Amino acid sequence: MPNFPGFHESLPNALREGTAPSGMLRKVTPDDDADLPDGVCRALLVGTAGACSLIDATGEELTDVPLQQGYNPIAVARVLEGGDADNIWALY
Repeated sequence: MPNFPGFHESLPNALREGTAPSGMLRKVTPDDDADLPDGVCRALLVGTAGACSLIDATGEELTDVPLQQGYNPIAVARVLEGGDADNIWALY
């Protein structure tokens, strides 16, 4: 696993500890060129299960990630165009 000094420390305490519920959610518009406008999210809420390509919090591009309907606890920086997962929301 890559080491990103300062990333963990930059998060608020409740987020670092994983104890706080989501405080904000935003509808995701997949975009190959732009990160999520509110920064790296804590999780994705998905209305229609399917595959999705994305860039995770470490900057790694992942292709055809299977997303279940409901909560997917993965930190994501960008949701890429394509894939068949739909009605995706970023949780912060």
